[in-house]
Amino acid sequence: MNPQKMTFLYKFTLPAMFGIIISCSPTKFSSVTNVATLCDSTDTSCAVNQSYATIIKNFKIGSGKIDILFVNDNSASMSSIQTEIANRFSGFIQNLDAKKIDYKIAVTTTDVPAVTANKLTVFGNGKTSLTNVDSDRVSLFRSAIQRNETLACETFIVSMFNTYGLNFQSQSDYAAGYPTQCPSPDTRGIYTANYVLSKNSDSFLRSDANLSVILISNDDVRQGRYLTDSAYALDPMDTAQNFTTMMNQNYRTKYWDFNSIIVKDSSCQQQQVLKNAQGQVIVGSSGQPAVKGGIGQEYANLSNAATIDINNNPRPRGQTLDICQSNYAQYFNAMATQISDASRQMTLKCKPTEAPNVVKTSAGTAAVPFVWDGNDKITFQLGTEGTPVTVSYRCLAGAL
Repeated sequence: MNPQKMTFLYKFTLPAMFGIIISCSPTKFSSVTNVATLCDSTDTSCAVNQSYATIIKNFKIGSGKIDILFVNDNSASMSSIQTEIANRFSGFIQNLDAKKIDYKIAVTTTDVPAVTANKLTVFGNGKTSLTNVDSDRVSLFRSAIQRNETLACETFIVSMFNTYGLNFQSQSDYAAGYPTQCPSPDTRGIYTANYVLSKNSDSFLRSDANLSVILISNDDVRQGRYLTDSAYALDPMDTAQNFTTMMNQNYRTKYWDFNSIIVKDSSCQQQQVLKNAQGQVIVGSSGQPAVKGGIGQEYANLSNAATIDINNNPRPRGQTLDICQSNYAQYFNAMATQISDASRQMTLKCKPTEAPNVVKTSAGTAAVPFVWDGNDKITFQLGTEGTPVTVSYRCLAGAL
């Protein structure tokens, strides 16, 4: 048994009360405690006496904080997929709401020029993130994920093809209209996620929340052209390895996932073409599809990277899901379950001098097992979700 980890069982008799959660925080321990930031309104009780700080926190197991970033491919051929994602989103929200998850949702795209200019997508209510207090959050998300520029670009390309045929891409009308009608065709979802998160754009990330990135794209990074064309070589910010390094450096203690809804095989890839109303594939002068997708290899590399779960068991960084599976409800259900499971972990505000004390806030004598990592995290056992507990711990002033 790891001497740094201890499992505890407690019997409980305290009266019932409702609990809330705190979760992961990229805390750095220093020699002097900032008492002003240590105690705040989220604590049930917090007191500093002499050289110790005593904190009491109500916590409902499995109802943690999660920041969810959707990275939405807004290039041509994605409009039908965006519609399917939007239509299934309400079930995802209902699942999180049922588990009392404290979520914050933001959207960005795979278009680097647009993201570096505007970072996060602005929802219809003027905000850059949605929470469970936004009553119209489902409709706001639907409008944000179904990109006007994606549909406008597809309409433009189809119109040019219907008018000029195979040579439509060589027309001056096409050359003049494409930059104004279409987003960048150079899809770079890891780069944009890296950019937004490394800068914590619009203060999206909360220090005490887990993170789940959900990328949706029917192409590889830079359309896979980095494999054969040096002009499309990957920038370090495009790579799975660099993204992981950035997260480890900027958010050392944050628990995070990267889920990819992507093209996984050649059969699915062949379906990622643009068609007109008559069902004709839009092709260029070469006879090849003018708009096509690709296998999302670099995204899969990131989602499949090895890490550990909250119980220190091996796991992939996220799920790698088939974009050609039109019933996205099962994906959202799986991700909601994944989010809830990670919410069994609680991050403390400082490193306690001894094991935290946990008592069940409702009447009863059932034990609630947990593991303390000897530092600032405690993890509750699978199956205890929904149990309100009160966690108390004491830290040396200067341990924060």
